[in-house]
Formats: sequence, structure tokens, C-alpha cells
Amino acid sequence: MSTFSRNSLFGAGFLLFAAIAASPVAAQRFEAETVTLPNGLQIVTVPNHRVAAITQMVWYKTGAADDPRGKSGIAHFLEHLMFKGTHATPPGAFSAQIAQNGGRDNAFTTEDYTVFHETVAKDRLDLVMGLEADRMTGLVLDDSVVLPERDVILEERRMRIDNDPSALLTEQLMAGLFLNASYHNPTIGWEHEMRGLGTADALAFYRDWYAPNNAVLIVAGDVEPAEVRTLAEHHFGPLAARPVPQRLRLD
Repeated sequence: MSTFSRNSLFGAGFLLFAAIAASPVAAQRFEAETVTLPNGLQIVTVPNHRVAAITQMVWYKTGAADDPRGKSGIAHFLEHLMFKGTHATPPGAFSAQIAQNGGRDNAFTTEDYTVFHETVAKDRLDLVMGLEADRMTGLVLDDSVVLPERDVILEERRMRIDNDPSALLTEQLMAGLFLNASYHNPTIGWEHEMRGLGTADALAFYRDWYAPNNAVLIVAGDVEPAEVRTLAEHHFGPLAARPVPQRLRLD
């Protein structure tokens, strides 16, 4: 190929790329529908039929900023312990069932929220919704599962914070900025307080904050709002609302 031809082809390709890049692309919007069950559970459905799959998320309106004084890290610790089983789902079986059905699951904790999420084929929505409803009020904990998991979060702190100078700097900066506020403590907790966390602390936090009236169920994907509501009424509807503490935040 001649130099002229190569240059001409390059120039044409560049112009085509520039034209595509400059073309306005309409943002795709997905309409969400929100309903609330009688027990206070908020349900948000976001239909998106591109793929025969769904993502389910349960957002609890509690996080590290709700940790009781002297118990920093308990919200994040409980996130870990939520996978330790119920009477119906033994320890480890939650994630195992989802994996066996071709899905994946995870969770995360922030200062203000704790979130559990699963992505599965659309015909497995009934399965994952049942699993989440079961552990919303049916968590079973004792020292045999709590104390080993405490070692896990201590190691997580060493790996993510103590061995990372930038993370240590950020931690101290936030502690100084929010000296007398609920955002003072790191999400993972201070090590000396984490070492004192136990089964009673985890269960107390769970009973205070984990309730249908303190949660938002979000389902997005190849599903319709009516189907989500029917399944939610079946799985979450029987769960009773409970009084939830007032959240302390900056004005």
C-alpha cells in the first residue's frame, strides 16, 4: 500500500472517529416504580429488558455513623456476620446457593448504609428474595461463628488501613474533621474497639436497625414491577415492622 493510500485511509478513519465522537448520544433512561409495603419496606423496581438477568439490592438505612460509642466497626462487622446463617440457611449456604444457581453476591458498608446485593438469572429472583427476607429477621449468631469472623475483620483492617500510609492519613484526617460528630470513626473501626466486639454487640445492633421499615429493596433488570411486588409481599410482607432508633447526624 502506498504512503498516500495509507495516509488517506488514516485521515478518513480519523474523520469518521471524530464524527462519531462528536455525535450526540441520547442518554438511556430507565423508569423506576416505587411502592411501600404495609410493614414499611420500600420497593424500587427498575425494568431493563436487555438481558435476561436481574440485580437485587437490599439497602439498610444504617452504617458506621450509627456505631454505638466504643463499638466502632460494629456495622461493618455485622455485614460480615449476615452470611453466617439462619435456622433455614446454614453458615456459608447463602452464597453457595447463589453460586450454584449461576449468580454472584456481595455486600458493602458505608457511613450511612449497609447494602447486600445479588445478580442472577431472572427466574432466580424468587430464590434470592427469599434468602434476603430470611436473614432480615432470622439471623442466628453465637461465639463459634462470631469470634473467628472478628479475626477476619482485624486482618482486613491490617491489610486495608494499617499497611497503607495513604489510608492511615485519610483515616486521621476524617477523625480530625469530624471530631465530635458521628462520622469520626472509620467504617472498619478502631482496632482497640474492634477487639472487644462480640456476639451480644452484633445481635444488639442487628435488632436495633435490621427491620423491613428500615430497608429499601431494589430490583433492576428483566422484570416488571407487578412481579417484584408480588414476590416481595410473599417473602417480606409477613415480617413485622419494629421501632428503629433515631439516627444522629450533622444538621
